[in-house]
Parts: sequence; C-alpha cells; structure tokens
Amino acid sequence: MLVCDEQEEKCMFSCCHLCSHNFDNNIMKNVINPTKRIQWFQWVLQDGKTKGIEFNDTINQCLLTLKEKIEPFLNHIFIKRQQAAFFEKMKIIPNDEIICIQVDFSENFRLCMQNAVQNSYYSQDAVSLFTTYVWYAGGGGESFVYISNNLAHDKYCINASIDNLLKQLTQRFQHLQQIHIFSDRSSQQFKQKFFFRNVCRLSQQHKMDLSWHYFATSHGKGVVDTVGGTLKRLVHRAIMSGERCTSAADFVKIAQSKTTTINVIELTQDCIDESKGQLEQLFKVTKSVPKTKKFIQ
Repeated sequence: MLVCDEQEEKCMFSCCHLCSHNFDNNIMKNVINPTKRIQWFQWVLQDGKTKGIEFNDTINQCLLTLKEKIEPFLNHIFIKRQQAAFFEKMKIIPNDEIICIQVDFSENFRLCMQNAVQNSYYSQDAVSLFTTYVWYAGGGGESFVYISNNLAHDKYCINASIDNLLKQLTQRFQHLQQIHIFSDRSSQQFKQKFFFRNVCRLSQQHKMDLSWHYFATSHGKGVVDTVGGTLKRLVHRAIMSGERCTSAADFVKIAQSKTTTINVIELTQDCIDESKGQLEQLFKVTKSVPKTKKFIQ
C-alpha cells in the first residue's frame, strides 16, 4: 500500500517515482468525510518527558500528522532490516581473517550485602559492566566482560576495554585482518566525534581494518545482554549466600569462581587513566563530523 518493494532503498526512502505518493493516493483520497472530528492519542515530548497526549481534531489533520511520520518510519524499517541481515551474515565467519564483535554497557550492578539494613540501599556502591561477544571462524564464539569501579561509561573506559580486547584477539588469531564491531547508537558512548577518531587510531595501532556498525534505534539488544544478565545473576546469588562483594575486584573474583564460559576482566582505574592520557591531546583537535545521525557504519 505504501511502497512498491520493501527491499528497495529508493522505495523505503521515498525516492521512487512510482510509490512516493502512495499515501496520498491510497489513503488520503479515499477518506469519505475528512472534516469529521475524531480523538486519537499521540506520544509527545513535553518538559523532557514522553507522554501520551489525547488530540481532538479532524480526520484530515490526523492523517496529515501520520503522513509526517511515515517517511522516517519507512527509513527506520529499512535500516533495521538491512543492518540485521548484515549482522547475521557477519556472524557466520568463513575464515580466521575476519572477526565479528558485539559490544554494549550492561546496567550497573549494585554492590549489596546479605542481611543489609534497609537504609543501606540508598548508599550502595556499584560497578560497571562492559560486555562483549566475539564470533570467529568455525561457528565459535566467546564472551568478555570488563568490570570497573568507574561508572562514567565514557570514551576513555570504552577505549581501555576495546584496546585490551583487540590485543587479546590479535595475539590469538595470527591471520586476523578485519574486525567488524556492532553496537547501539548511543551518542554519549559510541556515536560521537571522539569515538570516530579513536576507531581510526585503533585501526592503525593494531594494523587491521576496523569497522564500527550501529544498529537501528531501539534494535541493539543481543547476546551481550544475556551475558551481562547471567554474570550479575551468578554474583548476586553468591552474595545472597554470604560472599562479600564491595568492589570490582571482588566482583571479578566471585564471577571467575562461578563460571569459566565468560572471560571476566577487571578494568582498573589505572588503565582508564592511561587511556585518558593517550587520547586527551588527540581529542582536543578532533572536529565534529556533520550529519552522522544518518549513517549506520
């Protein structure tokens, strides 16, 4: 009804001369009484909060509002499907020259204690989890999780984690030439000028082709979420059994004793500070890249 072919980019981006006016021809022109008043609900951002607001207007106005949202919706659907298909393709690695990685920050883990008093809930410390999963040749896969007392989730923490991971992979896979990394599109963490510049630096440093791909908005969930959830569940069970966990080092120690299928690594503040020292001067001269929101790689 809206496009000729859902697989064609020009159709989904409203550039096709055959279907770019389908909404008007198939919907707008077929309304019997466009001036009839109706009620509908719409999500609207007000005062920094997304709310479901009721609108009372004509059918024609409702359809005009819907029409404004059709183009970005079709764009989103096309990008989501194409990126998902490419991601699945890259996970089936044909040789040991290419590796596929998914990364994400898991929700911070609160360092609770068994039989803690009620008021302690509001003063609990936490640790951050940077979760990664690696697919390599032969259908194999492996997970790495970096645990830190630093809760910033910033570019320096990410660089320290990725740099350590790349060092391990290049040492292990001698013929490695390409790495494809997938993540969500968080502008605070991954999709910003400093990160773009650092990807180029990491590619040169490790002497390989390094590509970073971004999932479509709200479609970044994957195996890394399972890895993070599993690790936190194992540690929480240990704490509820009486083990003491007050820092990232304690978390790593407990996690390593509970599972051998997940590589759990402590990301110390010294490593993060070293990362910051390497990148601060580089980032001072880094320039913005216009229109990056439209790109997924």
